[in-house]
Amino acid sequence: LADWLEPQLERPVVLANDANCALLGEAWRGAAVDSPDTILLTLGTGVGGGVLINGDLFTGPDGAGAELGLIGVDPEGPPCPTGNRGSLQQYCSIGALARLSPLDPAELDSRAAAGDPEARAVWERYGQRLGQGLSSLLYVLSPRLVLIGGGLSAAIDQFLPAVWREVEQRVLPECREELVIRRCALGNGAGRLGAARLALERFG
Repeated sequence: LADWLEPQLERPVVLANDANCALLGEAWRGAAVDSPDTILLTLGTGVGGGVLINGDLFTGPDGAGAELGLIGVDPEGPPCPTGNRGSLQQYCSIGALARLSPLDPAELDSRAAAGDPEARAVWERYGQRLGQGLSSLLYVLSPRLVLIGGGLSAAIDQFLPAVWREVEQRVLPECREELVIRRCALGNGAGRLGAARLALERFG
C-alpha cells in the first residue's frame, strides 16, 4: 500500500499497524520513555499488540510478527477469524465483553466503580482472561513494562487487580521482577505520534 501511495501523493510513505505506532509514540513521548523492553496491548474492537525489545520495535521478518491478541488461551474457546479458537482477542475485545454483559463498557465501568457486585464480577472474569494471556507473553518476552491501551483501558482500575492476581499465580517471580503494568499515557494520540516518529526515523 505504501508503494502504491507514494506516486499518488508524490511523497515518501511509511506504513505500520496502529498498535506498533502507539507503542512507538509511548516510547517517544509517553509512558514507555526510558523503558526499552515493553509490550503494549490495545483492547478495543480487537486485541492488538506491539513489542519493543532493547529499544527496537519487533515486527518479525515480514512485518507480521507480534500479533499478541491472536495467541491461544483456550483451545475449546470461541472461534477466531484466523482459524484459531479461544484466542486472547476472543476474550478481551469489546465483543468478548459483550458476551459477559449487555451493558456497554462505560456503564459497566461506572457500575463497578459504584460497587455493583455483578459489574465487578464481569470485570473480574475479564481480568482473569487478560492475565492468563499476559502470563504467556511474559514468559516469552520478559518485558519490564506492559502498557494497556485502546478503548477498554478506560476501565483499567476495574480489571487490573484480577490481571495481577493471575500473573502472580502463573508467572515465576524471577520472570516478573520489576514488572509494571499501567495504562498508556497518550490515549488515541499515541498512534499518530508513533507514525510521525516512524517517518522521521525512515526519512528524516
